[in-house]
Order: sequence, then structure tokens, then C-alpha cells
Amino acid sequence: MTPPQPTIGPHEGRELELMLAGAKPLSMFLVPIDTEFEIFPEGEFDRLVSEGRLAKSVSLETVKHPDGPDTQVRRVLYALPGEEWRINAMLLVNALYFSLTPGWRPDLERIIGLLLGYGREEIEEFLASMGL
Repeated sequence: MTPPQPTIGPHEGRELELMLAGAKPLSMFLVPIDTEFEIFPEGEFDRLVSEGRLAKSVSLETVKHPDGPDTQVRRVLYALPGEEWRINAMLLVNALYFSLTPGWRPDLERIIGLLLGYGREEIEEFLASMGL
């Protein structure tokens, strides 16, 4: 499971802009099933999917919380054309994360960051900010 990320990276809230510029190959959003407000501009992303400018994958998952109730979420992934392989890679990494003992995995966080288009320095800054 990917832990919540602080907003130290340049992508937070700019995913669509960066994807349209070709600067971000993959975006990932976790949306609680019972959420009534918009987490990200899904309609704008979906318009690009219908135009063939993005690929989309949606999976339903249960996020396990050690200190509270489990949460049902939609994992929504968007990839640029030619970068669709990142969707399957991200799903594989997340499945591995879920299969392990709960806790942060710096090695898997690095892979997730690279798949999302972050630079190595940004990833290391993120990990350092989380005490990893």
C-alpha cells in the first residue's frame, strides 16, 4: 500500500497539466468509495481517454488500517500512450506492497516514484521527509 505522500513533489494537483505536456507518464489516484467530493478532475482525464490521449485503469481495493476500519477505494491510473506498461507495473508493485507485513518499504516507494515520473532526487527527498 502506498502511504499518503506529502506535497513535496511537483506533481500534486498538477497531474493533468504535466501529462498534457508529456512530462508525467503516469498518474495514480486513490478515491474512497464513499467520497462525495471530487478528489481530482476525473471528467477532464476521462475526456482525454475518450480521445485516445490517455489510457485508464480502475481497480477496487480494500485499504487495511491497523488502527481503524478498512476503507474501500478506487485506484484510478492514467498513462500516456506508449506508457501503458506503467499501469501493470504499478498494479504489480501495489499488490506486492499489500502482500507484505504492514509498513513502509523504501525500495518499493522508489519504484512507485519512478513509475509516476519523479526524479531520483525528488524520491530521495520524499523518503527523507518521511524518515526513511
